[in-house]
Amino acid sequence: NVGGAFVVAADASPSRIGLVRTNIERTGADAVAVCADGTVPPFVAGAFDRVLLDAPCSGLGAMRRRADARWRIGPDAIDELAGLQRRLIDASTPLVRPGGTFVYSVCTLTAAESIDHPVPDGFDVVDDEPPGTWRRYGHGWRVLPHDEDTDGMVLIRYRRRP
Repeated sequence: NVGGAFVVAADASPSRIGLVRTNIERTGADAVAVCADGTVPPFVAGAFDRVLLDAPCSGLGAMRRRADARWRIGPDAIDELAGLQRRLIDASTPLVRPGGTFVYSVCTLTAAESIDHPVPDGFDVVDDEPPGTWRRYGHGWRVLPHDEDTDGMVLIRYRRRP
């Protein structure tokens, strides 16, 4: 039980789902892990109070510990990833019940992979500053590696209108 919640974790990668299942067993969390394509999630619309989309991204915010990212990411990768992220957002937001929360997170610092995505239809931005050293970034929040001795990342929170 995570703060009184039942958690459903989904990922398209069977190996990542295996790691999640191992952690669920190790911690005794009240959770299940499902191998699923996030662009066509196998869940009923409005089924969740909260949805977190930790989207696949360029990882450019994690370059301090993964320097190889600068050689793995080609010039077209950002646009391709932004397209995938948009499809994941479009598929994930219907899963949030009215009044529920949708959180979008990426470990990159690029606008194309974060704040350039429009606010999902039927949602409002949650403007409350998250705890920690976050900086306002468009309609979201960004933490920089030198601020928190961590990866750079962007967080955007939305609430579905009733």
